[in-house]
Amino acid sequence: MRNTFFYGKKLNKSKTFPLYYQLKMLLREFMAFEDSFAMFPTEKELAEHFQISRSTVRQAFRELTDEGSIIRHKGKGTMTAPKKYRQDFLYVLESFNDEMLQKGLKPFTKVLDLSLHEASQQVAAGLNIVPGSSVIRLVRTRGVDKHPMVIVTTYLPNTYGLEALLHEDFENNSLYKILEDKYRLPIDKSKRFLEVRLADGCEAEQLGIPFESPIQYIETIAYSLNDAPVEFSCASYRGDLSCFRIEIKKQVHNSTG
Repeated sequence: MRNTFFYGKKLNKSKTFPLYYQLKMLLREFMAFEDSFAMFPTEKELAEHFQISRSTVRQAFRELTDEGSIIRHKGKGTMTAPKKYRQDFLYVLESFNDEMLQKGLKPFTKVLDLSLHEASQQVAAGLNIVPGSSVIRLVRTRGVDKHPMVIVTTYLPNTYGLEALLHEDFENNSLYKILEDKYRLPIDKSKRFLEVRLADGCEAEQLGIPFESPIQYIETIAYSLNDAPVEFSCASYRGDLSCFRIEIKKQVHNSTG
């Protein structure tokens, strides 16, 4: 066994937990201590070390591969997948760039579209405006260290003099900061809705992932201080690079009796 992590590790063959599942949990522990693209021991090495069949090792690897946790290359071996970037997008109101910079990372933004459009039924409902109303559409891919992580489409009502946003540089400046500093429209709160989807052709192309790869799809409605909707956005995050922190507190109910 080339990697010392597995020295002294054993599988409990008397337990009702399947051996492949126990091995899978050990392999996850290994991944937690290794960098991206770290090499795993071979199927043969793991089978000999734990005195189990290679088919058992293969099943553990197969499930981790299906989950996107490891990468297998025929003739080259098995390695850990790229580490996921932990994000607070669902927890705090903060720009993508600011959050990534605070984590010591190098964010980038590429603007794909910045133009006027007519609001669809979905957009109009999010912004509480009449369908067909004029809205500003901003489409961006954003990422870290040259790796695209998310494609986000943002809609803003073409009111409050916001049409001037069509001339802003959103590759180097924060939308929220511009809204607050130039238009006196600070974002006070937001509602977010999260679901898991499969990437369509456009998302796959822009994010550099295979068609129908898992993505985390998040819709956001952001409000100004007077509770007026200012932003409706749809963000598609790469499932293999993104994970999000969610903090939940117990709701306290006042007793009346």
